[in-house]
Amino acid sequence: MTRVLIQIFGLALLALATGCAASPARLPVLDPGSSAGTSHPVYITTSRQLADDPADHFGVERSRVLRFARADVWVPHNRLPGEINYPGRRADPSTEFALTGWQDYDSQADFARDLNHDLSEMRFAERDVFVFVHGFNTPFSDGLYLNAQIINDFGLQTAFVHYAWPSAGQFPAYLYDRDSAQFARDGLVETLTLLADSEAIRINLIAHSMGSLVTMEALRELSLTGRSDVLEKIDPVILASPDIDIDVFQSQLAAIDPMPEHLLVFVSARDRALQLSDQLRGGDNRRLGIGAQRELLTELGATVIDLTDLRDGGFSGHTAFASSPTLMRMANTGVLATALIGVEAIPQDSGIGTLSDLAARIIYLPARALGER
Repeated sequence: MTRVLIQIFGLALLALATGCAASPARLPVLDPGSSAGTSHPVYITTSRQLADDPADHFGVERSRVLRFARADVWVPHNRLPGEINYPGRRADPSTEFALTGWQDYDSQADFARDLNHDLSEMRFAERDVFVFVHGFNTPFSDGLYLNAQIINDFGLQTAFVHYAWPSAGQFPAYLYDRDSAQFARDGLVETLTLLADSEAIRINLIAHSMGSLVTMEALRELSLTGRSDVLEKIDPVILASPDIDIDVFQSQLAAIDPMPEHLLVFVSARDRALQLSDQLRGGDNRRLGIGAQRELLTELGATVIDLTDLRDGGFSGHTAFASSPTLMRMANTGVLATALIGVEAIPQDSGIGTLSDLAARIIYLPARALGER
């Protein structure tokens, strides 16, 4: 019992050390004026109830009715790559994240109308929708800011949808979040079905931590209900630091037909959050994101990106997929795409050879891809 209490205390300290807020960050709407930065439009679907404080928009309670909104999220240029500076009581747009606009939608039809309008202004071949599913211990505001940081720092050029499931946003509420992850499956199914019926030609789906459980359950549900038309539009599926047991993952994956053409899993042996989560479950290295099952994952058809040796993604390693400047450079120079799916890279600096070497060391292609070479 003492050992378990020590582990729980350690996980609590880790949550504090990695900046997991016990209360939501503010979401002020402001005019950035002459401040240097970019405002990113992010469409929102959520299975959260409205917050008690209207300024927070969405709270922690579960909603059976999917809600819709759009936020224009301000990302300042004056910051380090991967860094999120939450707004203080008097938000400073020169250095802090904030909102430049907010739109609530009364209906799914209104939401779809505006999303389709944005998609129609893109070249047909580029009409992708990027869907982000946040992880454990994430207030609505924090997940939204993380989504915008990923969009900005990785130079993504698609339409963006943030699926906000009802995390309590507090470390002691791990079990509440675990139940919410199961509850939130249907909301993500509804979201993906809506997007499959939109003007988008492809849905890019990325999930972090416990959000990977929400995602795998939603894909499984789509398959079991015969919605192959929706599944065929989803590619790639990216699971970042997935907090899923390997046996549960295999069971989920076996039920998904068709599988996404590209399934990517970000892992790290130095992910302290998943190490402690694993210890609380017996310490057998069974959490998918730790990477102990790397060979099995490639046999199952996944591409594994092992971030263990990247030391610039934060103390815990749990959000390195979003905060590592090295990974950003690999993505923004085309090196990552080249290593993953053979898209031609566009060299932008003299270090591209070094980045290519690094990509070759950290990326493990699925067994089927190796057999095709």
